[in-house]
Amino acid sequence: MKFPLLIGAALTAMAHGAQAAEPTMLRFALTAPPTTWVNTMGAQPWSKEVTDAADGTLDIKFFFGTTLGTVRNIYDRTVAGAVDISFGTFGELTGQFQKVNVTTLPFETRDCYEAATALWRLYKNGTITEEFAHVKPLVLFTFPGYVLSTTKPVKTLADMDGLKVITTARITSQGVQLLGGVPITLIPTEIYSALQRGTGQGTLISWAAVTVFKLDEVTKYDVDTPFGHGPTYFFMNKELFAKLPAVAQAALDKYSGDPLNQRLAKAGAKIQDEARALLSSRGHTVSDLEPAVAEEWRRRLSSITQEWIAATPDGTKVVDAYRKEILAARVMGK
Repeated sequence: MKFPLLIGAALTAMAHGAQAAEPTMLRFALTAPPTTWVNTMGAQPWSKEVTDAADGTLDIKFFFGTTLGTVRNIYDRTVAGAVDISFGTFGELTGQFQKVNVTTLPFETRDCYEAATALWRLYKNGTITEEFAHVKPLVLFTFPGYVLSTTKPVKTLADMDGLKVITTARITSQGVQLLGGVPITLIPTEIYSALQRGTGQGTLISWAAVTVFKLDEVTKYDVDTPFGHGPTYFFMNKELFAKLPAVAQAALDKYSGDPLNQRLAKAGAKIQDEARALLSSRGHTVSDLEPAVAEEWRRRLSSITQEWIAATPDGTKVVDAYRKEILAARVMGK
């Protein structure tokens, strides 16, 4: 009489044992060094929360730099399933993601927190959702604001004339040109050597990137600029997500989205403040645009927003929605 009961108990134990022994490994590719704040303050604590809540069904393994892909191809590799989760930027994806680049428009936000919070809300409320049909967005956020980090002082508009400035996105390249400079487009990992060789005289990049990529070693002057914020993401292969156990899906959904966006938005704003202080401590001259110079920049750069609106489907609607969400984020505060 006990024999069937013993068989049933054994099969149950084997089933539980097999489930516990075979978690799905998710390959998370971060196209940046492991020391980046996106990893230490975002991806790492997030991954622990997710795996703890997934009850043994998930194991997230990190691959840094170009191990599994580059800034130029990591999106395509995620869509194809060669990578399960990826951190990347939209600089190389402008043709596929036009609306998300609303965050790069100049003179729209006061800080990274406002931009990152507003961007995620545009996705949630449907304003830009259709651009993400081929992936599962775990979060959208932005880098800290742009700094013009140069080898010589830039105090007036005349100082921009002919200045060779390395950029990472089309809109910032356009802005440099409107200000009289000569834009050179490269990916972040190529900037250091270009500045070292003298190919460029400066770079327009996120505050955090200056220290992450050690650009402070080859520049000396830093000016806070109103160039907006570079949008970025954590994407997941949507077909793989659909195949995961329900408990794993629930864990990913619970700790991604709003909570991950707020974690990264607050971290980005903190990192920008710390980057300014750190560069000052390393002997850099850190400054803001004088009011009169800032107004001249605003006049010169105003065409960027108008051209972006004209070239982007529902451009006016997207900008209006973005401004509305910026104000909401400002009221909510950090």
